[in-house]
Parts: sequence; structure tokens; C-alpha cells
Amino acid sequence: MKLLFKTMLAGIGVAAATLAIAQPASAASFSWGVGDGIITYDDGADRICAQAYNSEGQRWVEVKLTPVNGGGPSYTWRDNNNAYGHPGSTCRSLATAYEDTLYRATVRTYWGERGTTVSRGSRNFNS
Repeated sequence: MKLLFKTMLAGIGVAAATLAIAQPASAASFSWGVGDGIITYDDGADRICAQAYNSEGQRWVEVKLTPVNGGGPSYTWRDNNNAYGHPGSTCRSLATAYEDTLYRATVRTYWGERGTTVSRGSRNFNS
């Protein structure tokens, strides 16, 4: 009985490890909280979006998107929140990029009550 239990635990461990290892290789979709908003990438739709939070005064989120090794278009855009009269998010399609293009998204944000622009760093991802 102990051997059966140990074998079962080993099998569950192998299955869990396989899923953990395989997960990053699947779809590259992600959500990234950047302080004053959120960046999302939908791999199935080949679309990246920026959204400035719609609370506590004026905010914006700016994204500079560049292909790391060429192979796709570069974009820079800003999403303003509803205090600027723009609720929702601002998106860019990456459908014209080559599949599996490595991009770097570099983000800056602004919040009116803080009165400063903050660099939020960069994140690489495959389209």
C-alpha cells in the first residue's frame, strides 16, 4: 500500500512539473500592472493594450513598443483616463508582425495628484 501511495504521489509530481514547465511555452498572453494602469497582451488576437486607471484624477499610461531583433513595426502610444474624456483602453494590433517576434514594451505613467511621470520599466514578450 505504501508503494502504491508513493507511486501515485510521484505521478502527480511529474504531472504538475510537466504543466509548470509547459505553461510558459504556451500562449504569451499577460497582464502587467504598472502602478497607474495596466498593460495587457492577448496572444490569440495579437493585440496589446494600455489602460490608465479611471480613478483619483488625471492619469495616463504610455507604451513604447519595439521589436528586439527587428521583424516588426515599432509603436509609441498613450492611453488617457476618463478625466481626460477617454474611458477604456488604447490598443495596437501586432497582426502585421511576424509570428514569434520578440518585443520590448517600455512603460511610463503619470498621475496628476502625484504630479510626476514615473518610468515603470520594460518587459519582453513574443507576439
